[in-house]
Amino acid sequence: MKMSLLRAASWALIAVLAFAGQATAAGDDVWQGRGVLNGYLEEGARSNPGLQAAFARFDAALDKVPQARAWPDPRLAFGVFTTPIETRTGPQRMRYGVSQMLPWFGKRDLKATVAEREAEALLAQAQGVKLTLFRDIEAAYFEYAYFGKALESAREELEILKYFESLVEIRYTVSSASYADFTRVQVERARAEERIASLEDYRLPLSERLRTLIGKPAGEILPMPEDVPFMDTGWDDGRITSAVTAQNLALAALDAKAQAADAAGDLARREFFPDLTVGVESIYTDAPRMAGVVNEGKDPVAITFGINLPFDQDARQAAVRQAKNSARATRLERADKVAGLEAQASRLLFGIRDGSRRLELLRETIVPKARQNLDASMDAYQAGKASMLDLLTAEKTLIELELQYHRVLADQAVRLADLDVLAGEEIPRKFTTPALTGMEQTRDLRVSLTNPIASE
Repeated sequence: MKMSLLRAASWALIAVLAFAGQATAAGDDVWQGRGVLNGYLEEGARSNPGLQAAFARFDAALDKVPQARAWPDPRLAFGVFTTPIETRTGPQRMRYGVSQMLPWFGKRDLKATVAEREAEALLAQAQGVKLTLFRDIEAAYFEYAYFGKALESAREELEILKYFESLVEIRYTVSSASYADFTRVQVERARAEERIASLEDYRLPLSERLRTLIGKPAGEILPMPEDVPFMDTGWDDGRITSAVTAQNLALAALDAKAQAADAAGDLARREFFPDLTVGVESIYTDAPRMAGVVNEGKDPVAITFGINLPFDQDARQAAVRQAKNSARATRLERADKVAGLEAQASRLLFGIRDGSRRLELLRETIVPKARQNLDASMDAYQAGKASMLDLLTAEKTLIELELQYHRVLADQAVRLADLDVLAGEEIPRKFTTPALTGMEQTRDLRVSLTNPIASE
């Protein structure tokens, strides 16, 4: 059994390094950033102190198995008579012997079983720490990626506001725009500059969070991740729910603890039976005072047998009840955990479905409509039929919706990482990188604002 645990530990350690590379074939040709994320996961698996501590606890528990299965040490006894005992064969001066306690049948195996099950529980907990670490690394990575989009969006907004400001300034000089329009653009530009400064300052904490998780020493700021792709699971809801209830590592740890309590109960019931002690004793005898005595000077040898008397039945019955209640409590905790995991999985699956709907709506309908609204506002402003406030509102709405799209993408990726923790394994991903409709036109906004017609 110990060897099987050792093999399980070896496979677990291999999985720590190989986990990050699973299910990449489906998305490598679509999302090149997967390789960067895999590198962070592998580095975290090697260097994160919390993960190393979890597996060190498992190693320590595994070393209890041979200790539990070991035989009790033999006992060597030695005694000297303060007054030699005179016998016919000679004075007896000292006695010595060796004995071995033999536990009741099955006690050693049951002790080893308890230790093995406790080690299995710690192994499941260590693997759970690994999945949680990977989830935290992915969440930090996707948040860092979203931060990059927010910073990029803020900088683009500032460039647009600069062109708005130059446009209003030109129109103000020919009395085609009010001073209020001019100051309004300046206020929005100042707010955009302040937002950029705040975001640039926030980059260090985000980088440090990711750096700490992967166990990398303090140093330069980590590079900004690429765009987050649209992610969806390759499993249906029923399969995911089944995986959560069948493979969740917290449930596996509770199962092992319950089995350890069962074995402890069997061991406690065997304590009602005595243990046997066998030994050999001899007495050192000197030569007799009179010669010619039969067996003179020979040391007598005795084979001894002994048992302990299990008088304290109350204590033994309490040990049986303790093990039984411990197993019952663990199984009740598991049942409660299953209900909570199913509810949590249901919420995550709803969030993934809702996120997919929102992404499609933003990509196909809302953002294109916001782009059309901006175009119409630009035309109306150039024709003198709309105010600068209308143009600023349309521009701000479009940028906020684009940023909301990337926010939902990042949240979707984190929900999938949460499902990995619940399912006890990495659920296969489907990667796509659909572009927002109208993005190309949005990038040409500054050109539209600086053409001769707009300047007029």
